[in-house]
Amino acid sequence: MLIDRHKRQIDYLRISVTDRCNLRCIYCMPEYGVLQKPPCEILTFEEIAAIAKLAVNLGINKIKITGGEPLLRRNLPRLFSLLFSISGLQDISLTTNGVLFGRFAKELKETGLKKVNISIDTLRHSSFERITRFGCLDEVLKGIDAARSQGFLVKLNVVVLRGINDNEILDFARFAQEKNVTLRFIELMPMAHALKTSRDLFVSCAEIKNNLESLGALSPINTNLGSGPARYYKVEGTSLIVGFISPISCKFCFDCNRLRLTADGLLMPCLNSKFGLNIKSPLRENKEKEVLALFKKAVYLKPEGHNLTLVSCAQGPMVQIGG
Repeated sequence: MLIDRHKRQIDYLRISVTDRCNLRCIYCMPEYGVLQKPPCEILTFEEIAAIAKLAVNLGINKIKITGGEPLLRRNLPRLFSLLFSISGLQDISLTTNGVLFGRFAKELKETGLKKVNISIDTLRHSSFERITRFGCLDEVLKGIDAARSQGFLVKLNVVVLRGINDNEILDFARFAQEKNVTLRFIELMPMAHALKTSRDLFVSCAEIKNNLESLGALSPINTNLGSGPARYYKVEGTSLIVGFISPISCKFCFDCNRLRLTADGLLMPCLNSKFGLNIKSPLRENKEKEVLALFKKAVYLKPEGHNLTLVSCAQGPMVQIGG
């Protein structure tokens, strides 16, 4: 079992499989993009599975596959097949922007995958182009329908941006209820490359809740919908369950249970960490004990809380960290 200095049990690993994406969301990366790692520096599926197996031996029992956009990795379903063969993993899930999900939904379901988070920040084509800089909203909507038709447990992730999609909160509530999926609103996290823009676009979860209450009172609920920081509510008089992730206005670090692994093999103690521990090198040298020691070191180095604010931010582009 992994316990950090602040008495938090660490049992959840978020694994990025690529730093590439087929969108350019304004809050995730600069308009000019980012310098991508060469393929030789990216962990192979076998290496990811080996790391996952070692992590399970230490007490990790939940894994989420992220990116960039993970479905840009060729043959991604094979990775899930490898992960589902690891004894001791209780929960494996995927987060995606949904653009390619319709093409892979059936194959992914056949690996044993049951849970998918799909990011969709607007239901309007013009706003979609503004937020993602390019891309097709219809493909994301098809991905959501494909996930539902294959029986996935679907959660929609919406980053609320003032003046862009904050007038769609009720539209999203109705959409999620119609589709019978869980809806999650996420506060914008500050971007080092555009801090002023972050301040201008920020909308707190409290403001989003106030907007939603026109549909019905929000009653907090305990749920096993996930292992992350969302706090869930039921909208009274409806079947809708809404989650809120508030990293800025109401930090949730006190019960953080996560480590992050970047696509190029850096183990991050915190989303806002200024450094990562290189576990790729010892892994490729077959030094399993060193990999295990680095996991324990990452847990020891976990800060009590992140230092993300709307005034200062050292965080790099989200696409390189793993969303």
